[in-house]
Amino acid sequence: MIIFKEIKKNPFDYVILAIILIIAFILFIFFNQNFDAHNQRRVIYVTAALYLLWSLFHHYRRGDLQASIIIEYLLLAIFAVIIALTTLV
Repeated sequence: MIIFKEIKKNPFDYVILAIILIIAFILFIFFNQNFDAHNQRRVIYVTAALYLLWSLFHHYRRGDLQASIIIEYLLLAIFAVIIALTTLV
């Protein structure tokens, strides 16, 4: 599959992404245990921003960064934030 070839070609990029998402998940769960929705929102915003920056950097390094890719990742980050925020009480 193309995805696995890409991961094998640039494993460092995907390790960074995995670390970002794992830390975000741990922090989100931690703040859930403390009933701190405000800090959960912060985690969501920071995670979306880091994901967007990581994706833009990744495509810049690959040499295929275009306006359509920027818009795609921006919309994906906004959509993820909206979905995640609707789950908070």
